Amino acid sequence: MNLLQKFAHSESPKLKRPFRAIWGYALQNSGFSEHIQMKRSQYTVPFFAKSNMALTLWVDPNHVDRAEEFVYDFLKPGDTFIDVGANIGCVTASGSLAVGETGHVFSVEPHPQTFKHLQKTIAINQCTNVTSLNMALGAVAGIVNFTDERRKDDNNCVALNAESGIKVPCGTLTSLVNEHSISRIAVMKIDVEGFEMHVLRGAEAILHKVDSIYIEVLEHTLQKFGSCSAEVFKLLQSQGFRCFYFKDDRSNVVAFAQHVAVGSWRSELVPISEAA
Repeated sequence: MNLLQKFAHSESPKLKRPFRAIWGYALQNSGFSEHIQMKRSQYTVPFFAKSNMALTLWVDPNHVDRAEEFVYDFLKPGDTFIDVGANIGCVTASGSLAVGETGHVFSVEPHPQTFKHLQKTIAINQCTNVTSLNMALGAVAGIVNFTDERRKDDNNCVALNAESGIKVPCGTLTSLVNEHSISRIAVMKIDVEGFEMHVLRGAEAILHKVDSIYIEVLEHTLQKFGSCSAEVFKLLQSQGFRCFYFKDDRSNVVAFAQHVAVGSWRSELVPISEAA
């Protein structure tokens, strides 16, 4: 299948700029893309040859990620931020800049190749306040199989077929927080392609230490792993969090502890109880 056929059969938003996408795809295949550094508003990210996320940023240099915006705006110097499902490190880099030298970021990415990209992004941006962890997070510790898709690497996740993919170590957020003696977490971002409920179950013992959570809630991906958005909301609300959709995007939810003010984000949010 040639490049035009590949893009014709794709549902990617990169179809909005197909010729730039094809150019970027060719650069990645040649290996030359690795020499290109893409300047973002707050950080720099390499045009990794094995990254669909990097290709997306190449195709649309003005692409704005809502998670990056929220993390950068909400975090303050000295805060602690945990990025679960860090991918190539875009949100991690934004968080690192926001918390400054007195703060700290814990960046978690399971896939070995993507983790190498994450480490390079951290190094290029001199994020000395970041601890990167090559592992999955779930309800219990152990080993999980992880998918290993080349062209859709940003969709890699825990494999439904226990015999497929690659094996990666899995821990829990509770063990991570306890191991690193984290007393307070200003923001926790969770984007794990449907495994969100399992990550939350492994965090119940430490959720009282969290001020806010930014979490993806795609119904079809949650259902693949036996959960649903209603279950996510119920768990968070039982822990005292107030949950909100974004007015223009119900695939992502922010949850605030009772003592935390919603602040300037209120105009963009709809309480879950009031959402249609």
